[in-house]
Amino acid sequence: MTLSTEALVPLRDLLARYCGVLLDDARLVTLRSAVERRAAAAARTPARYLADLVLDADRTELQQLAELLLNHETIFFRNRPHMDALRKTLLPSLHATLPPGMPIKIWSAGCATGEEPYSIAITALEALGDPLPRPVSILATDLSASALAKARQGVYRGRTISNLTPAQRARFFTTTDAGLSIHERVRQLVTFVQHNLLEPFPAAAYGTHILFCQNVTIYFSLDTCRSLMARFYDALADGGILCLGFSETLWNIFDRLTPVAVDGAFLYRKDPPPARWMPTTTGQRLPAPALRTRAPRPLERKVTLFTEEAVVQEGRQLIENGQIDTALELFARVPLAGRHAPMVLALAAQAHANRGDLDLALAEARRALELNPLLTEAYLLLGLIYERQQQMPLAIRHLERARYLNRDHPLVAFHLAECYRQNRQITEAIREYRNAERLLNNLPPDQLLEGVAVQWLIESCRRWIGRLEGER
Repeated sequence: MTLSTEALVPLRDLLARYCGVLLDDARLVTLRSAVERRAAAAARTPARYLADLVLDADRTELQQLAELLLNHETIFFRNRPHMDALRKTLLPSLHATLPPGMPIKIWSAGCATGEEPYSIAITALEALGDPLPRPVSILATDLSASALAKARQGVYRGRTISNLTPAQRARFFTTTDAGLSIHERVRQLVTFVQHNLLEPFPAAAYGTHILFCQNVTIYFSLDTCRSLMARFYDALADGGILCLGFSETLWNIFDRLTPVAVDGAFLYRKDPPPARWMPTTTGQRLPAPALRTRAPRPLERKVTLFTEEAVVQEGRQLIENGQIDTALELFARVPLAGRHAPMVLALAAQAHANRGDLDLALAEARRALELNPLLTEAYLLLGLIYERQQQMPLAIRHLERARYLNRDHPLVAFHLAECYRQNRQITEAIREYRNAERLLNNLPPDQLLEGVAVQWLIESCRRWIGRLEGER
């Protein structure tokens, strides 16, 4: 007997409490498959396995499920602006101002298969010199044991090494039959530790000068994200820097970290607390000694916390022209805050969806709606993704919300009609095709919507209206 979507919801919520990742409704299909695999391994029916796990909350079994569900895809030097800031400013500033011999402490939280911490290590060797003039300690943690096993192996091939320059390949890798193998002097800078971010941090994480956590919290609920940011704040040294993925804005989520711009990258800094004053026998007050390790401030400027409307317009035009990578590079170099930030998130989600990164696109669209629940474009995009995945009830639910918010959007009407038709809701499909045709007739016939001419969409509406009316 196939498990229903409703039956899987308690397990989805249990997994979110275990590791933070909140699965989208569309990924309940993947969760069902994972449950069936684990049930078979345990020689139980899926229903029995599910009931037992929800009741017992066995952490070992939850870990096994998480291994099947988490996405570990990444590449070297994935976020180029952050790596540029690390090389040009953050590392040189720390080296110039920390006491001699004190290690520069960096944490890659959610390191997946190791590309990020190894990219950081390579950048340290490039920026500070080889051999390094002072210790650099890179803590790399991830929930997945299988991902960490690959990271420790340190052999890569295919798309993941596409951002490496020929000089980096020659200097920091050895060519083997299996792919490019990380050189030992890079490996020795990185310590891999299996760790669940919802559990107490390793002792080595405290006093971190630079913390990378990219494309992790976008899959968390807002409450989980806020809680994690507060704990990251405590782990950072005073003046420490937090590097998030560009779609992981803290605007309206967490305000104790100060947004700063460093070499075109937008980062978050932990400002040191105001000086505490101690009385003296002469009545004078002296500053109390600092209690925590303090990282020096790199050369940076505070960010104006607003995304400009011009970014929305330029990004939308780039996506319409098929320049997906250029649009994503644009979004990565602007502050994500203010009233236009949700729209930039929705556009980033559209770009990732066009590139086939559907999990990230879904997460970004959901985060856009958490920041602005009235964003028609985010509901439309979610509907289109679910339509592509042939999950018509989910697609219809989101497209109906988009129609409620904007009844004059021709693409909302057209795609809602398509979903009604595929779901065999004939009367509703005819109604929406007619509505779409009416709205499309107000536009020039050669105008492109999603790369399709308006006239073709009109003809498609008329063709389906005729076919469906013949079926009634």
